[in-house]
Amino acid sequence: MLIATLAALAPPRPSVGFAGAPGLQALRLLRPQLPLRECRPAPTHTAGRPPAVARAALGAPVRQAGLVPRLWRRIAGLPVKVLLLVLGPFLLLLDARKETNHRNARPKRIILVRHGESAGNVDKTRYQATPDSRMPLTEEGVQQATAAGERIRSLIKDESVRFFFSPYTRTLQTLKAILQSFRGNSVYITSEPRLREQDFGNFQNPQRMEEIYKERKRFGRFYYRFPDGEAGTDVYDRVAEFWSSLYRFMDQPSRWRSEAPIENFVVVTHGLLMRIFCMCYFRWTVAEFEQVWNPGNCEIWVLEKMPSGRYEIVGRMNDDDSVRPIKFGADQGQPLHEHMKSPLAAREVTFDSPEALDRMLEAYQ
Repeated sequence: MLIATLAALAPPRPSVGFAGAPGLQALRLLRPQLPLRECRPAPTHTAGRPPAVARAALGAPVRQAGLVPRLWRRIAGLPVKVLLLVLGPFLLLLDARKETNHRNARPKRIILVRHGESAGNVDKTRYQATPDSRMPLTEEGVQQATAAGERIRSLIKDESVRFFFSPYTRTLQTLKAILQSFRGNSVYITSEPRLREQDFGNFQNPQRMEEIYKERKRFGRFYYRFPDGEAGTDVYDRVAEFWSSLYRFMDQPSRWRSEAPIENFVVVTHGLLMRIFCMCYFRWTVAEFEQVWNPGNCEIWVLEKMPSGRYEIVGRMNDDDSVRPIKFGADQGQPLHEHMKSPLAAREVTFDSPEALDRMLEAYQ
């Protein structure tokens, strides 16, 4: 109101730019000692006249380009070969440092644990009325899981640990019993549906399932698809996808937590999942996978990190905390082939006849 009154009493003065700006005139009356810049039409540049010269002609200061823009223009003008020659060693150094950081961030061990004895392991008729996902542990199963927790704790001691577990009732109860050995310690837990058991169908009739298991044996365990359920190939696909997530957890821990990297990963899952987990990582063939026996209830497999940052399978833990080879071969006592213990991008082969090639490729069927 005061500004409007002062503007009305002020004598008319010529102005350039926007006509009839009472606020500008009133501010001149209130602050006559402070010169105010009036609005001017934006200057137009003539053809061939650089903007900097136009601004200088109007009295505006011309800013000199900073050091970084000048340097960038000079670098951008260099030939590609020169850029690679100059920046190549620096980029290689950054890449090597990144790989080193990834190796250091990965956990020392990946520990696989099968669930304890379930009611379905003891009585197959339970599957007629109880979904597989809700099958609980027996008392024996709880004791097995408690003992497994003690063995895991004796192995990793007070090192940091993160648990990934299948959301099925029996695996959740197994995790609960294992965690009793970590009372008072901070641990990290993640429910992972991709670690669930192979889907064998919905409610299962024992007589019908016996026929299905016989048919699967004739057809092939890995490729056989259960009615209303999954094939082993489906489980392989989701476990391979889980490995991708696991790598992100391992190699980029700062995305998820601000503290130091986790030293141990423990995966509480199912027997088939443990075998396919290793099949994905170590690139076992289907024939090799078929020769690896399913682990027993609460059997523990240990994978340890090598200097390269990759993992090798050490074996299965015994009750006395010693480690033995996992069960392999027709008699369960054959040692794993060396190429099955650590991951290989490809296997080198040599053959001197078509027959030798056929025998070699039979292992990949």
